[in-house]
Amino acid sequence: MVRISELLKKRAGEKPQTGEFLVSEAIKEKGDIDSPLGVRRIYEDTILRLKHIFQDIIDGKSVEIKEIENLAVKIEETLQVKIDTFLSLVNNFSLYEKEDDFLYAHSVNVAILVTNIGISFGFDKRELIDLCIASLIHDIGMLKVPQEIVSKPEKLTKGEFELVKKHPIYGLQLLSNVKGLPKATLEVVYHHHDKIDGTGYPEPKRGERTSKYAQIVGIAEIYEALTHPRPYRSYKIIPSEAVKIIVKEESSSYENEILRAFLNYVTFYPVGSHVLLNTNEIGKVLKVNENLPLRPVVEIMYDSERKKLEKTKTIDLTKSPVVYIEKAIDEDTI
Repeated sequence: MVRISELLKKRAGEKPQTGEFLVSEAIKEKGDIDSPLGVRRIYEDTILRLKHIFQDIIDGKSVEIKEIENLAVKIEETLQVKIDTFLSLVNNFSLYEKEDDFLYAHSVNVAILVTNIGISFGFDKRELIDLCIASLIHDIGMLKVPQEIVSKPEKLTKGEFELVKKHPIYGLQLLSNVKGLPKATLEVVYHHHDKIDGTGYPEPKRGERTSKYAQIVGIAEIYEALTHPRPYRSYKIIPSEAVKIIVKEESSSYENEILRAFLNYVTFYPVGSHVLLNTNEIGKVLKVNENLPLRPVVEIMYDSERKKLEKTKTIDLTKSPVVYIEKAIDEDTI
């Protein structure tokens, strides 16, 4: 699969389509949504279109909320139709690395994660679209943080981090040119780094309730950032370790219902992650079984001697009681 930076360079000259763009139209143009290639194209298009929208906003052009809403509709409808394939793209941890363009992939990944958590909450379609819109643009303020700080490979100085902490404020400033943004969306942009224990920013207030939307986006963003490389951290953290970190370090930062919803959705072994079985075989998770998340459907890719199989095989661990996952592994170590 092409990396995000390569995709954006390759398609930099493409002009995004105007007007309403729903998944049904994407299917007609790009192929069957049931095919991995069709879903991948939707994912890539969403990233590319978001970059164009962000560029218009940073250039001071007037942007209609409908342009962002169309992307949110695509994400929500694709999740409803082909959730596992869509989520596997988020969990393809080698898809993008420490490139200048990571912000757009990060924003789309967070939107997919957040929308799926919203589905688990039972949000209706309008609520899911609003939540998705908010998550797509939550980090737009990072465009006003100096690039040398964003891409700095070492730990930031206190002064540099203070500039980063202003990105929610910058976000509100940039979005003043977007017509029709609901108040709830602006609250997410400003408050997604707020934490209920008073340790967040830009204006931490202990004991005051942070909106549910902002908390969902906040916790999903931490997970997405942990599981993908960053300029200051060349390595990625596998999902099981990222979940452990969040439980250990962030359990007091979010309300219990938010943390539970996150843990119910983001399992130790999400779609697209790699696992070592007790048979010493290595596989990739294809589907998470809702009531038994520790026993997913796995595609076996390497045999017990670590030889790559010419023809993979699939095993549903709920139907194979003697086979189980020993641990999650980093695909780069196979």
